[in-house]
This record gives sequence, C-alpha cells and structure tokens, in this order.
Amino acid sequence: MPAVTNKSLIIAAVFCLVAPLTALPGSTDKQCNSPLTVIDSVRVFDGLDVKSEATVILRCSEIVHVLYAPNDYPVPEDAVVIDGQGKTLLPGLIDAHVHVWRRSQLERSLDFGVTTVFDMGSSRELTLQMRDEEVRGVNHDRADLRSAVLWVTAPDSHGTQFGEVPTLSEPGEAPDFVTQRVADGADYIKVIYDHFKMIPRDVPTLSRETMIATVAAANQQGRMAVFHSRDVEAVNHAVEAGASGFVHVPVDEVPGEALVNRMQEKGVFVTPNLSLARNESSRIMDDPDFGPMLTESEIEGFGNWRPLRNEGGDEVEYETLITLHRAGVPILAGSDMPNGGTMAGATVHAELELMVEAGMTPVEALRAATWNPASAYGFEDRGRIAPGMLADLVLVEGKPDEDIIDTRRIVTIWKSGVIHDPGNQNE
Repeated sequence: MPAVTNKSLIIAAVFCLVAPLTALPGSTDKQCNSPLTVIDSVRVFDGLDVKSEATVILRCSEIVHVLYAPNDYPVPEDAVVIDGQGKTLLPGLIDAHVHVWRRSQLERSLDFGVTTVFDMGSSRELTLQMRDEEVRGVNHDRADLRSAVLWVTAPDSHGTQFGEVPTLSEPGEAPDFVTQRVADGADYIKVIYDHFKMIPRDVPTLSRETMIATVAAANQQGRMAVFHSRDVEAVNHAVEAGASGFVHVPVDEVPGEALVNRMQEKGVFVTPNLSLARNESSRIMDDPDFGPMLTESEIEGFGNWRPLRNEGGDEVEYETLITLHRAGVPILAGSDMPNGGTMAGATVHAELELMVEAGMTPVEALRAATWNPASAYGFEDRGRIAPGMLADLVLVEGKPDEDIIDTRRIVTIWKSGVIHDPGNQNE
C-alpha cells in the first residue's frame, strides 16, 4: 500500500468502507492498478445541477467518489492530483445527431470534449469495428459510437442519395427489415418519414402504414424508433405511432398545443440541430480557443453551409424549440455533422450557445449535451458525474452554467479515465 500524506486518513477510510481499491464497485477494470486521479476543489456540473465545490476521484475508467462536504481529505502519495480551482468539471459531452463515416471523425470529436456520439446512419462495417474496439478497451483516443447503422427509408427518398442502400416499400416487409438492422448492430432504429415540405419538389416517403409497421417492429426487437421528420403532419403521425424521439424539428409550422402536450406526455425527445437553421460557423471559426485548432479542410467545410428549408423555416425551428422546451419536452444537443456548416465536436458547443440565445438557460443547455441524451437513449453509464459512472469528463475554465461560452475553454479531457491530448492539428 502506498504511503499517504498525514492529512489522508479521511479519504482512506471512505474507500475502505466501500471496497478494496483493486475492486471498486461496478468497475469493469477488476485488475486495474492505476493510481487514483483526484480532481480537487472544483465546481461541478453533474449532468443535472451545479455544485459550488467538490472533489472528484477517478480510478481507471470510472468515477469512484464525488465528495461535496468540505473536509481535509487524504491524498495517496501516488495519486494524480488536479487543481480544480477556478474551473468547472463537466460530464463528457454527447452529440445526439451525427453521421460518422470515418474513425477520424470520432477522434476529432474527442478533441473538442465530445466523448460519445449518436450516429443516425452510416456504415455497418465502421459500427462493428468501433464496437469491437470498445469491447477491447482501445477507444481512449476517440468518442464512443452508438449507431442506427442505416436508416429506414423508401425507394428514391431521403438517404438514397448517399449510395445504394436497402429501402422499405410495404408494411409486411418491416419486421424482416428491422431484424436485419438489429443484426447489423443497430442500437436504435432511425426512420425517415417526412413530407419534405421544406423543399420545392416532390420526394417520396414511407407510407403511413409502413411507418407504423416499422415502429411496431422496432419495439418488438427492443429498439426505440427515432425519426427524421421536418413537418408537423409527419411529426403528428409518428407520435401517434409511438416514436421515441425526433432528430429534427419541423420547418413548415410550429406544432400546436395538442401535439406539443402529447409529445410531453409520451416523453418524446427532440434534437433541434439549430446549427443547420442558419449559417453559424463564425461562432467556431472566430472563437479564440477553437479557431486556431481548425484545419484548412474544416474551415472549407464550414463554408459549405446551405439552408435545408424554405424561407422562414429558421424562425419556425427556433420558435418550435422554445415551445417544446417550455412544455417540458426533453431537448437534446445534436450537430448533424458532417453537413456543410458543421464539424465534428466543435459544432456541439455552438449548438449550446444557440440554445441559450433561443431562451434556454445555460444549465438547461448543458443538460441537453450530457444527461438528457444519455437517459433518452438508455445509455445511463455516462452523462453524469456520480460514483459508478464512466470517467468521461471535461474540465473547463470559468463557469459555463453562467456563461455557456466557457464550454470552449477546455483545460483537460478524460476519456474512460485517460487524459486526451488534442495536439495541434495544424502542425
């Protein structure tokens, strides 16, 4: 046993009362011999609320203790001690709407403190590769990937422009179609059901009957159905069918009170993607912390923004967000990366700023990128700072619960308890 400082008996006693340090409760690292990491005298946003001062203790991939009561705690001599004064500790951020085509996009997400992403349709091969890495514990250099693998869409509808993908035509095909998605590794089922009122041309979509059959098949397989729907009529149909959530908001009109109340009563969540509503790329490119981190190709990608809605749709999106939020509908932060005007990781921070400008408080915006998505999708080992949670953490200067811009003042990122160094992408 390592020697401890002469002010160390309190914390040592706390640990001994719980379990030996080689087998902490709930730990997946039973043979882990790494020293403790002690983040001392730090403000904490725990995924729900703010604590003015705490000591957070990590061992291997887990948070093992969060001590809020002021005390003269002990520190083992081999512990790694991080001074948290003047800083705030956040759960690793979650981007609840991305499309990941390359591992490098997950690596880049982590550079900006995004430790988990929810993919809404990409590659079966990449999904299986990333899942294997996470099982083997070789994912400390990238964000974790949770995925729909492929979307459910109709022939010639949205999603088919990305190449030859399976499509669904009839209600009777839905059970086998969804079964294949689950076999491919889908954590949830992404359904494209949209009347495409945001664009001036006809685009086919799933029939209402086929959409209903898809939701039923997803539920039968123990998967939630999340929807790409950008008009009120489609949202209304999907809610009636049992949709768990939406990865866009309508752009044709603001949902009425009856629909909003039904969404709230059913616990339906929404990811608004405000960064796509208007060209907001300058918020990242001009940021004194993030701007210098950008590569030429990332700056070029920011310049490729285009409006994905009719004129006035941006105002509808913003008003819909605040209408849903005021009604108690859970709001999740998502970027829809790599659409033009977005980039991996960084756009989540712009999304939080936009949410605050729309009328959410900074604390509510922080929940939208931490516990809200983790709990909505059922991945409840992350998104909080609490004992037993995954040690995915972001330490920032300042108080982002008061000034949301401070999420960008990143000091240290931990992925599964391992410090991540973003390096300099421009070197």
